Amino acid sequence: MKIALLGNSQLAVSTAWGLSQLESVREIVFVSDATSKKNRFVPPKEGAPGNFRDLVEANALSGSDAAISFSDSLDSLSGADVIVLMPPMGQSGFRSPQAAKTTSIALTRRFVTGIQQHALDAKILVAMSPTNYIASWIHQTLGGGQIIGLGNGAATAHLTAEIAKRVEVSVQDVMALAIGSDQETYPLPQYCRVNGIPLPQLMSEADIESLCEAVAQRCPYTTSDQWTLVSHILQVVSAIALDKRRVMSVGTHISAGDTSVYLNVPAQVGYDGVASIVPLELTEQQRQQFRQLVVQSAEDQTP
Repeated sequence: MKIALLGNSQLAVSTAWGLSQLESVREIVFVSDATSKKNRFVPPKEGAPGNFRDLVEANALSGSDAAISFSDSLDSLSGADVIVLMPPMGQSGFRSPQAAKTTSIALTRRFVTGIQQHALDAKILVAMSPTNYIASWIHQTLGGGQIIGLGNGAATAHLTAEIAKRVEVSVQDVMALAIGSDQETYPLPQYCRVNGIPLPQLMSEADIESLCEAVAQRCPYTTSDQWTLVSHILQVVSAIALDKRRVMSVGTHISAGDTSVYLNVPAQVGYDGVASIVPLELTEQQRQQFRQLVVQSAEDQTP
């Protein structure tokens, strides 16, 4: 499997290291935009931590056969099975949603031309904020395709860690689920388990409400911290590469009546990308929240 990483150089290097350890990944290419100095991939300077040469040598030392290269030509996207749009440098410092949108769309617009010409069948993972907005824009521009948003990783990670902390159990025993949009996150406590035990058997109603509020208050329009985002990318790429058909909450194209939007919902992810969306049984309050998510996202994602 060939993986193309587009964007943020240092974060891309960290992601490449994780990808190189997957046996199914045979090639990793860093692709930059030769028409824009700002968005070009530039290997870190000699001697800097995580520099490109160090990555290649560490890859060899680990026994990985994955070929690693970089290119400033978009035709190197040819043959890519998965394309990952990394966040622009400094995106976490944006002070407004509009700033994140403007910068991410400017970068994405340059790369989409190359995707149209060289890798139209590739699965596209959007790791830049606002992920669902960008995923929807790409979907509309390409007229379809397998585009997956990775904006729910931080919320899911936070929910998982908080449950483990509050119940005082290993994080390995926790299964957590949250849905949402670029602006809102809604944990679904009825689908959260600790080694199969429903959350209400381990926490009081007041504690569950406090937990949900803490997770929902995560700041929107920001990129996950580096290692959280890298971990999320590796999980999704692994599910695709090994056709695991894993169920995870990702930015997915859904249709509700006459409305089509991208939302973070549980989906089955395998070799062909999102194979299906998992149906949920929601409370009346959660159904109202979901309808609100659809309406808000439809307005936000309208070109």
